[in-house]
Amino acid sequence: PMRDENGTLLGAVVTFRDITERRAVERMKDEFVSVVSHELRTPLTSIRGALGLIAGGRVGELPERARRMIDIAVSNTDRLVRLINDILDIERMESGRITLTRQFCDAGDLIDEAVEMMLPLAFRAGIGLEALACDTTIFADSDRIVQTITNLISNAIKFSEPSTRVLVTATEVDGTVQFEVQDQGRGIPESKLESIFERFQQVDASDSREKGGSGLGLAICKSIVGQHGGKIWCESEVGRGSSFRFTVPRANVITATPAQLPAARKTIAVCDDDASIREMLVWLLDRNGYRTLEFASGLELVASSTVTEADVVLLDLMMPGMDGFEVLAALRARPETANLPIVIVSGVLPADRSGRDVAGWVQKPCDASALLGAVERALGGNARARVLFVDDDVDLAGVISESFQRLGIEIQHATTGEQAIELALKLPPDLLVLDLILPGVDGFGVVDCLKERGLLQRIPLVVYSAVETTAAQRERLTLGPTEFLTKSRVSPEEFERRVVQLLGAVVTFSGEMSDVA
Repeated sequence: PMRDENGTLLGAVVTFRDITERRAVERMKDEFVSVVSHELRTPLTSIRGALGLIAGGRVGELPERARRMIDIAVSNTDRLVRLINDILDIERMESGRITLTRQFCDAGDLIDEAVEMMLPLAFRAGIGLEALACDTTIFADSDRIVQTITNLISNAIKFSEPSTRVLVTATEVDGTVQFEVQDQGRGIPESKLESIFERFQQVDASDSREKGGSGLGLAICKSIVGQHGGKIWCESEVGRGSSFRFTVPRANVITATPAQLPAARKTIAVCDDDASIREMLVWLLDRNGYRTLEFASGLELVASSTVTEADVVLLDLMMPGMDGFEVLAALRARPETANLPIVIVSGVLPADRSGRDVAGWVQKPCDASALLGAVERALGGNARARVLFVDDDVDLAGVISESFQRLGIEIQHATTGEQAIELALKLPPDLLVLDLILPGVDGFGVVDCLKERGLLQRIPLVVYSAVETTAAQRERLTLGPTEFLTKSRVSPEEFERRVVQLLGAVVTFSGEMSDVA
């Protein structure tokens, strides 16, 4: 403002700034982010999947030295994937391009989902992972809240010693739901409690090398919580552990209905002398809709009359008193359990498995998808489920196909949208896995065509792409039960688990969905 000596307003000085150059730089940055999303995420997904198969022994046993090199490659590939995802996330959040897809969701369900995702990491680190949550509804973006919880759990596991525990809770506090991730790790100095939520900040500069962190995880958590109208903070005592807490406003109107379990839940008997293994298996099976029976030894299983209630038995081989093969023989000798499907879950499997009356073999440490796949096959018969995988990356398709072979799932591959439509109509799959960026007809066009044809408008769909989708795009892409997974954001093991879970919800590996289609 321009005023005279009496304060009378005479006018104003106005400054104009030409933002043409800034706009051009922003467009270049957007194009760069797009290239990073697609051109880095897709090959990294292939690399990580291929390394995982080699590390898992799918191409034969490796010498100890070679196995060590593969472990290093897997670890550093995971680190690179996390860094790329974190950089893309923080850039999109700061530019305001992330739109929250809010819905009514149960706080306990979000914690259970996050814990299930992090359970394998905790198991490998020797950390106990526990969850305790109230049944409270919040109005939030469930994916982003789960992302926040998993980030905090990952940090807690990373900085904890083996044989300690991480506790994840949710409680109602003054009209909000307060989530907490509590560990028994090394703790954080008071002087660092505020700065750790800033970008590229770590408690110790060596952590990025030793622990593999990017220094962006907590900054992303802070941004997500802030967009929900909550706050995040940490309380810690050096040498005794840390508690990370964040709040989300509680929903004013609770519209959620109780989850309906299947009318006839299948019962799985778990027999293992290791209590921690039993606990993990029971938790996983319970989360996937099964009823469970627990037995701490082979003698206990054989002596129990309740084993006749089981539809499948998960049986360890290496147990004191009565080993797995002795238990198997005893069950087969009794008329009431002679035909009971038995899946062997053991750290050591026999080289010669022929002639064994066994429904499946799973080697410890086992991932969730392998175990659930074995259970589903034991329950559902021998017919193979059929998945149509649509992606123009041939290398990734090869990795996916190799990965799913052990689960008895048949993979068909299409490299273009036109080929995908032709295959889907000619031989209807049980589930469709679809990339969005394709030569010719893109993923949106494939979904539009299948909706128009009517025949496949209810097929289960997994959108598996390097592209982050908006709420409007997700609505357009939905067919039947639909999952949206981002390449490199979900691990190969998690991708496998989600596909198997979605398949299990609509077909018990018996071809039922194909018959309907």
